[in-house]
Amino acid sequence: MLRIHAVSLYQADYNDDEDDAQWKDEPEGEQTYLDPMDRRKAEEEEEATWWLYDGTQESREALEAMRAKEAQKKRWIKNARAPVRVSEIDERGRAYGRGSRKTAQARVWIQPGEGEIVVNRKDFVTYFPRESDRDHVLGPFVASQTCGQFDVTAIVKGGGLTGQAGAIRLGLARALEKYNPDYRPPMKRQGFMTRDPRKVERKKVGRVKARKSPQWVRR
Repeated sequence: MLRIHAVSLYQADYNDDEDDAQWKDEPEGEQTYLDPMDRRKAEEEEEATWWLYDGTQESREALEAMRAKEAQKKRWIKNARAPVRVSEIDERGRAYGRGSRKTAQARVWIQPGEGEIVVNRKDFVTYFPRESDRDHVLGPFVASQTCGQFDVTAIVKGGGLTGQAGAIRLGLARALEKYNPDYRPPMKRQGFMTRDPRKVERKKVGRVKARKSPQWVRR
């Protein structure tokens, strides 16, 4: 009796996949290396879509829509990747960051030093008499564990002391990120890389303040 479950083995090539790689000629004469996995994936995609096209207009439109959808998916995957961040240091060894909070705008420069902070040509402690404002400004240094390693020069204008402290903090965090991108993750977790959008709401016509109504008297 014949063994119908028997399988015939033919002579085959059992080399590694690296030896199975292809080289194709480009129009300009250059050669591009094709990875075996990429080639197999392309062949599988071609086999999976050949049945969609039978020469009619409907099949052509369906195939074009499918290819457009795949291209859009690849663009989404590419855009979802984290950007590559590099150091941005000028010829004087400084990194620059700009921050804002409420109506205050701050420009901050940092460079390696002994931890001296100057705000509008004044000492840091003299400019911010409140300890809470000082802690607010020094937050990025604490998060990145770089206290006393950089000299800071800040120019700030507009708003009050609280708004200016918030603007300097954001500018300082951005400057540290530009000096060394490795400082970004701990500052990001603490929320130092996000601008605070809160502002005082404007007064409305017919109201005492932004939302407070005038006092009503019966008689």
